[in-house]
Amino acid sequence: MSLEDSEVEEVNDQTPQDAPPPRAASSDADKMSVIEALLFVSPEPLSSGMLSEITGFDPGAVREMLNRLGESYASREGGLVVREVAGGFGFYAAPLAAPYISRLIKSQVNPRLTRAALETIAIVAYLQPVSRGVVAEIRGVQSEGVMKTLEDRGLVRAVGKGGPPGYAALYGTTEKFLERFGLKDLDSLPGLEEFAPDEATVEKIKRSLSWELEEDLGEDAGPGAGEGPEDTGTRGNSIEEGRGEADPGTAGEG
Repeated sequence: MSLEDSEVEEVNDQTPQDAPPPRAASSDADKMSVIEALLFVSPEPLSSGMLSEITGFDPGAVREMLNRLGESYASREGGLVVREVAGGFGFYAAPLAAPYISRLIKSQVNPRLTRAALETIAIVAYLQPVSRGVVAEIRGVQSEGVMKTLEDRGLVRAVGKGGPPGYAALYGTTEKFLERFGLKDLDSLPGLEEFAPDEATVEKIKRSLSWELEEDLGEDAGPGAGEGPEDTGTRGNSIEEGRGEADPGTAGEG
């Protein structure tokens, strides 16, 4: 085997498992920091055995570090404590802070939006400034209720008028909308072309709509025939967090 072949074989034998491990925590302070970080990021309590398995630290040493960590947080009398719960350890808020945390949680109640609300806010986000009438025309159903709820929740707001006094109000999204959907700014909205159907699908939709229109005209159906009240029945299926009921608010809104 030539030297070149040997080098190629050596490179090919390298796998992700062969990659060098991260710098080992050698000092007691480093090990304590690792244990502290693991408790902080874990959504569930971690047992000393699990921590030892993850870190490779001696089980007895892990238990001692947990005790020391608990004593350290208790002595500083801060807002966090290390507690042993259900056979594991984790960070918990100090009892003194409990009523204030309760207030914070209540002030941040953020129920999920219904399908109708998501449809509506998407139209506002991409077409703003836009009137309620245009939103209703695009959705094919009256949207007064859902727009009112979005406005009450601070996700949309009136940004002007479509003309002189008496013209319809125009709506746009708010800073809270950006926060709710994790957007830096409106330029961060995904491009609509990402969701556009291909030409074959567009043609199929056109043929379907043309056939339905001819059928409706033959039955002398009035405008909006077959359209149920907004957000009732199947149109108003709510995806409220933790509940299966419709969005509270104006009647007809989901």
